[in-house]
Amino acid sequence: MRSSDPRPVLRLYAWEPSGLSLGHFQPAEAFVERAARVGVPIVRRPTGGGAIHHDRELTFCLIATPGEDGYPTQVEAAYRVVHQALRTALAGLGAEVDFRGGDAPLSVHPRAATLCFEDTTSFDLVDQAGRKLVGSAQRRRGGRVLHHGSIPLEAPGLTPGASSLRALAGAAVSWERAADAVEAAFAEHLCEGGWTLDEPRREEAAEAAARAPGVRVSTVA
Repeated sequence: MRSSDPRPVLRLYAWEPSGLSLGHFQPAEAFVERAARVGVPIVRRPTGGGAIHHDRELTFCLIATPGEDGYPTQVEAAYRVVHQALRTALAGLGAEVDFRGGDAPLSVHPRAATLCFEDTTSFDLVDQAGRKLVGSAQRRRGGRVLHHGSIPLEAPGLTPGASSLRALAGAAVSWERAADAVEAAFAEHLCEGGWTLDEPRREEAAEAAARAPGVRVSTVA
């Protein structure tokens, strides 16, 4: 997001080990016991929203310039476009979801000690039973936006009531298959020129190492 490179960037990744990420404004002390219950470390992400137990999932991270490459300038329109792309991807995997809509709020209380998949907004993608499968969050800074979210392959331990790709597709969906579907859908809805595989820049790897010593920054696969 801080790079001088103006290109949109899509990163798709998984977590090893599993972890509990807190929204930018959430109180860490409120989650110590919950993280210990499932034996995961706590990290803090730059976006808001509720805490997420990242286990068997696909995490997407889109860096874009509002108003360019199909990413809308307005916040609400951006959520709708991103989630519509994800809805297309998920349908191709056999997971039918729709916007929650109704009288649900547009956002959650940023400082509340809530879990993302137990909270809800009108832009969340939910299954026919109303269980949440996808939520996402943004951080805007310096004319750029970081927009990311979590797609559970299996319902995580701290939010067993959440939906998952396995539950909706009726069988396990591999990370690779889900990633291919998401990449294709974002190319269709947001970046018509498609995506080009690239390596993390040297300065990006250095900053990651400085922020989290011992974390390995892998190349694309």
